[in-house]
Amino acid sequence: MSGLLSSLAMSPEVQQLMAAGSAAVTSYFWLVKARRERPHLELYQLSNFRASTRRGDCEKGTKRLCISQIDTGGVLIANNSSRQNSILRFDCVLEHEGRQISGDWGYTGDDKPPWNVGPESSIAFSPACFFEVPEDYEVPEDLTFWIELVSVSGKRFRRQMSLRAPKH
Repeated sequence: MSGLLSSLAMSPEVQQLMAAGSAAVTSYFWLVKARRERPHLELYQLSNFRASTRRGDCEKGTKRLCISQIDTGGVLIANNSSRQNSILRFDCVLEHEGRQISGDWGYTGDDKPPWNVGPESSIAFSPACFFEVPEDYEVPEDLTFWIELVSVSGKRFRRQMSLRAPKH
C-alpha cells in the first residue's frame, strides 16, 4: 500500500507545471467569458430605404433630405453579447463633397428608443434620417449614409447603409 502512495506522490517540478497549466486554462476561459460580456452590437439592413427632398424650415440655400424605411422593421440590431444592451438613440451621418453632415434621427412605425436588446438576441427597427443639404443636391442612386447606435455605456456601433438592401 505504501508503494502505491509513494508512486502517486509527484515531484515539485511536476506540481508546478500542473499548477501553471491549470492557471493558464482558467485564465483563458475567464478572458473568453469577459469578451462575451462586452457590448457588441451589429446592424444589418434588411429592406430598402427611400430618399426624398423638400423645402422647409431649412437655412436659406438648403433643403431637407429625408431617408426612411420603405418597410417597417427594415434594420436588425443583433446583440452578440451574453449581457443585455440598451440603446439610447442613434445618430445619422451623410458624406457629401468630402465632408460629413450630421443629421437628425427619427423612426417610422412604433419603435421609439430606448431599445433593450436581450442577451444573444436581436430586434428590428425602422430608422429615418434627416439632413440639411445644399439646394442643388441631387439624390444619387447609390446613396450611402451611416447609422451609429449610442448605447447606455456610451459605446457607439456604426454601420454603413444604402438605399438598396444588400442581396444575400
